[in-house]
Amino acid sequence: MKKEDVISLHVRKSIDYIYENLHKNLSIKDIAEFFGLNPSYLSKLFLKETGTTIKDFVTNAKIRTAENMLKYSDFSYLDISLAMGFSSQSAFISTFRKVTGDTPGEYRKKYHEL
Repeated sequence: MKKEDVISLHVRKSIDYIYENLHKNLSIKDIAEFFGLNPSYLSKLFLKETGTTIKDFVTNAKIRTAENMLKYSDFSYLDISLAMGFSSQSAFISTFRKVTGDTPGEYRKKYHEL
């Protein structure tokens, strides 16, 4: 999803905030509070304008960033999971597999470019 496709300033700023804080455990409440918005309002607006929930957007942004790290770096799975704000390496691996269909190890074997 490109920011340019989004209409409202609130959603554009939320997307920026998400990408700037991928290393954190982001919640709808955290994002809404940062902008002084009601979480329910932001949630509905975000879904309407992006077609996805904030939670799914955050997860996908973290996994897409992790894919790049697996592809273009030699960082360990633990380092990547910590950098993306996952509570543990196993939580990262589980989420990565749900989103991509591969474990981080399988993904790296397929696409690593170093």
